[in-house]
Amino acid sequence: MRYLRLTSFGVTALGALAVLAAVVFDLGPAVVISGILLAWAGVVKIIVVYLWTRIAGLDSDRHNPIPPV
Repeated sequence: MRYLRLTSFGVTALGALAVLAAVVFDLGPAVVISGILLAWAGVVKIIVVYLWTRIAGLDSDRHNPIPPV
């Protein structure tokens, strides 16, 4: 889960960097929208990974998978 968490923060930072670069270098609205969507996807991914690790207990000994039927 550590790499998934790092990837989530990286995606968010990359989206914010794209928005910042688009504003500074006047790259156009397509890059701004792409950056916003990338940052939003990263935020959603951070929340999902948090829910998986802290609430569902995945990546720990608290998680008891349901046995197959």
